[in-house]
Amino acid sequence: MENELELKSKFAFELLRANVTDSIGAFKIALSIFPNDTGVALRVANEWVKDPIVIAEQQRLADELGELAFLPTKIDLSRAIWEKANKEYTCTEDFTKLMRLYAEVRGFIEKPTTNIQNNLISNNKVMIVTDHGNDNEWETKLKEQQRVLRLDSAR
Repeated sequence: MENELELKSKFAFELLRANVTDSIGAFKIALSIFPNDTGVALRVANEWVKDPIVIAEQQRLADELGELAFLPTKIDLSRAIWEKANKEYTCTEDFTKLMRLYAEVRGFIEKPTTNIQNNLISNNKVMIVTDHGNDNEWETKLKEQQRVLRLDSAR
């Protein structure tokens, strides 16, 4: 059997997870913790919401786990949409919209991919300067190149 502090911690966590802001939601959570005692669940729903220990635990959990930990997951969102779409009172138009939303969340509808092509063509003229050594070496290489060119043109 869990002690009261552990139960308050569990209650605080469930309040955050379900984002409960009303007494009916708090009662549902309390009833899930105390399923066999409606009277205790009713008292817990009314009193523990304002309990300093529960409030401090909610703050600790929010600081420790971050706000995102208490937002619905993709599965939670999918389940909520599915359940709402399959209610008896849902009209055909609402059903169609909800099922389209469900299909988008689940990834059943493939969205066209956006291809951004950054083909930048640059016609900048670039001069490549090659080091040919000092002036004497460069002059020697130039004379050799000219001699080869003359021989090739003479043929």
